Amino acid sequence: AGVKEADAIFLAARHPETPQTLAERFSNVAVSKQLDEVVRVMQIVEPRLVDLSVQQRGGVPTIFGDVQRPRLMPLALMGEGMGRLLSIALAIPNARDGIVLVDEIENGLHHSIMEKVWRAIGELAERHDIQLFATTHNVECIAAAHRAFSQNGHYEFRLHRLEVARGEFRAVTYDLETLEAALESGLEMR
Repeated sequence: AGVKEADAIFLAARHPETPQTLAERFSNVAVSKQLDEVVRVMQIVEPRLVDLSVQQRGGVPTIFGDVQRPRLMPLALMGEGMGRLLSIALAIPNARDGIVLVDEIENGLHHSIMEKVWRAIGELAERHDIQLFATTHNVECIAAAHRAFSQNGHYEFRLHRLEVARGEFRAVTYDLETLEAALESGLEMR
């Protein structure tokens, strides 16, 4: 079972989802009783988080987090990384058996947690049979993804770098061995 909003969801780098879109995706996940897996992903950024909920504020649906304080806290006040990670964690179950495209995946997320982020969204994508495409210009983000996927027993990560050769674009694909060699050698991969 599970949720199914779309065959493909695109998460733009510079244009976050509207509060209505996030609330709709949140509700789909909550109704399917899969909110606990979203909370676990969000705990990478905020370990005190124990629950999420949608509340109406001024007619606008707002996602709040329970960070074990006397009052719930609007997620928007917890930082850009929380919003970015929530968008990704909600998009995956909402595109079950489809595709999620994430532009500049590392936006708002500190490099020190990117390996955990990749591991968590990789597991979530596998559970919901999602193919995840992400763009980045950040070598640390690429290295974190490589480390995360190297640890899970079956390496399901590929880096596709676009380059221009004789005026035409072509994709160069890095598998486990190629990417490992490129990272060790410090080769340009972005």
